[in-house]
Amino acid sequence: MPDTPHPDEEFSPCTNCGTLVDLGEYHPTVIVRHSVTANQTENVTLHFCSEDCLDEWTGPFP
Repeated sequence: MPDTPHPDEEFSPCTNCGTLVDLGEYHPTVIVRHSVTANQTENVTLHFCSEDCLDEWTGPFP
């Protein structure tokens, strides 16, 4: 799973296709919470270059 970008980074790869995403511009994101330890969770922001890439990554919703 990709790391959350550091505040000084300007670009992050699209989670689905790897295209660089300009973090200063609007783009779809998903925040995923996962367990770090038994008592800790961490939020990771996934960045997508387009709504189409987000849809491809998430798959169809029922």
